[in-house]
Amino acid sequence: MGMSIIQIGLPSFVESVAGTLTSYGIIIGVFSVTQCIFQYPYAAVSDKLGRRKIILFGMLIYLLGTFLCFTAQDVIQLIIYRAIQGAGAYTSILQAIIGDIYKKDQHSQGMGKYSLSMNGGYFLGFIIGGYISSFLGFRNIFLISGLLICISIIFVFFVLKENNNTETIEDQDKSLDFNVKNIKILLKERQYIFSLLLNCVRWFLFGFITAYLVWVLQDSVRGFGLDEITSSYMMLVILALYVLFIFISSKLLHRFGPRKMMMVGQIIVMFFGIAFFFPDFVMNLPVFLIIVSTLGIGIALFDPSGNTLLLEVIEDIQPDLKGSGIGFNNAIGFFCAAIAPIIMSPLGEIEILSPFYVVFGLMIFSLIISKFLVNKKY
Repeated sequence: MGMSIIQIGLPSFVESVAGTLTSYGIIIGVFSVTQCIFQYPYAAVSDKLGRRKIILFGMLIYLLGTFLCFTAQDVIQLIIYRAIQGAGAYTSILQAIIGDIYKKDQHSQGMGKYSLSMNGGYFLGFIIGGYISSFLGFRNIFLISGLLICISIIFVFFVLKENNNTETIEDQDKSLDFNVKNIKILLKERQYIFSLLLNCVRWFLFGFITAYLVWVLQDSVRGFGLDEITSSYMMLVILALYVLFIFISSKLLHRFGPRKMMMVGQIIVMFFGIAFFFPDFVMNLPVFLIIVSTLGIGIALFDPSGNTLLLEVIEDIQPDLKGSGIGFNNAIGFFCAAIAPIIMSPLGEIEILSPFYVVFGLMIFSLIISKFLVNKKY
């Protein structure tokens, strides 16, 4: 919830400190960069020292960065404070806690509840963030987000119990060696590399598209100039359609397979993405919302298919390498998501629709891989 509360009010905050679309992209991206850097160290240390201590430490760092953002007076301060906020990086520990609490045959149940709570909070945050920005001022998005983290800290401190086994440093070193060898084994297989490339495209799109849409909807010069409340409802509809088609895609995957489902999603994005080459047509708000919603549907069909393809490829190479293969994919994915807004926002400074041209090009690239390089048995 705190994430989307910040996202909906951030464009106004950036403009208030004389920021541009480029600086907005850096402010979004630097959070993801430090989050990416610290994800693995936090998770690894939590194996040794316990989840509760490390998640509380991460939350305190995140809280510090959040309240510093509340006080930011210029773009440089906001960039630095967002980097501190991202260094909290406690997401991976939450997933590890799910693994600790639930038995092996119940992991899917635990992750399902985790995913439901994350998406439910994300949707709710867009609505709350719009009202906070409009009635309390955009600066208060960080204050409210910080208060939510304070509640989480109190909950973790009094409720969460330790339930994980610790490892010796020697065992962890051996495990790291083994993981490096596993990655080398996987990278020798072409199908694993192709699935990595497809997932990199997916992560890259997710890293910037939502934040960029918020900026376009609120930009009063080259965008549509909507207020925070209206734009929050627009984003809510787009994201609701996205989640609905993720659900539909997950149901169709077993019947049609990940390769075909990805190709359908890629073709939908390409077909409707052509509209962005006609600015006078697409920069009409109803048309824009319809086209963007359709792109969301296509990307939603792409989303679970990418993860399923990765799992099936690893299963064929060596089933015991699932942990290493997925972990390596996520590490690269976090990096792609981190650099996406930093790269795409300057393009938006040149031409507001330029990032959508890149989306169109990435879909052509991924469709070629899916059609001609991914094995047809998938």
